[in-house]
Amino acid sequence: MGIVQKPRVSYYFLKSRVISTPEFADVIRRERFELICKFLHFIDNESLPTYQGPPRLFKIYPVICHLNIKFQNLYLPKQNIAIDESLTLWKGCLSIRQYQPLKASKFGIKTFELCESRTGYLWCFLVYRGKNMVLQSSLITPDTPKTAAIVLELSEPLFGRGHTLWIDNFFNSPELATKLKTEHSTDCVGTLKLNRKDVLKEVKDKKLEKGEIIARHSGPVRVLKWREKKKCNCGVNIPQCRDTHTGFLTKAKKQRSFGRD
Repeated sequence: MGIVQKPRVSYYFLKSRVISTPEFADVIRRERFELICKFLHFIDNESLPTYQGPPRLFKIYPVICHLNIKFQNLYLPKQNIAIDESLTLWKGCLSIRQYQPLKASKFGIKTFELCESRTGYLWCFLVYRGKNMVLQSSLITPDTPKTAAIVLELSEPLFGRGHTLWIDNFFNSPELATKLKTEHSTDCVGTLKLNRKDVLKEVKDKKLEKGEIIARHSGPVRVLKWREKKKCNCGVNIPQCRDTHTGFLTKAKKQRSFGRD
């Protein structure tokens, strides 16, 4: 709990001179604390017939809404923001539990999060509920790809405020970058898969030698690819460019691509 970490909850209430922390027992009795944890509840079960939120999040949906509102009201992110996925460790039985072998936790609750790049402040988040999850943003149409819909859902309140959005190749596409720049006045930078729709065949098929580079642009979108022997630093100082564009940085085998819109 908090700064003081112990293997079991009951250890916080022990009176042993070696490991005692009397502050906990002074505030609440152990039996009372365990009883509250056992019956902790956030919503009235009788409200289920009128409930309009995600069915799988019925028990905790009021808490999720409250946290998102508070996070957004208390702080406005600086220019650079980022969207990525996260996995919170959970080993119990849960219908929304995900398995991601490349993550440190592997099993857990998957969330999509918008954070400020400088401080890591979590500004808003979505709990992944499965491939059929429904998003509520008015900017989303039936033809909008699911990954692009997540970006629009999370970043919509910040459109037109001068932010630069950083995303990886799971979310990024030329279509999304164009939409963000032309319709919502928002720059974006990120990695890009070369098999995405609207990526020029010339860029996809170009074989590069070490140190070579290729760049193409169409409208507000620019894509750039280069090759190095070793991994290179993917950070690009977009704000110092004379013309601000949405960007892409893509790695395909030993080749890398970067684009800005």
